Amino acid sequence: MTGADVEQFCRDGRIREIADYCETDVVNIYRVWLRYELFRGRLTDAGFRASEDKVVEFIKAHGNTKRHLAGLIGLT
Repeated sequence: MTGADVEQFCRDGRIREIADYCETDVVNIYRVWLRYELFRGRLTDAGFRASEDKVVEFIKAHGNTKRHLAGLIGLT
């Protein structure tokens, strides 16, 4: 799915798939933000790694119910 597909998915009532797509975007944006804060010097290397580890931990813990996120950390 891409952003261009959202309207049609909505018309088709495929709301769960839209939510999964949006959740994937949120995780990706969060990870970009972490790297941005690292580059700005507002986040230490250790803080960055700890936050990334928490994201991976969350995805692994919820992998059975959130398969759409598994590709973000190479589980698929």
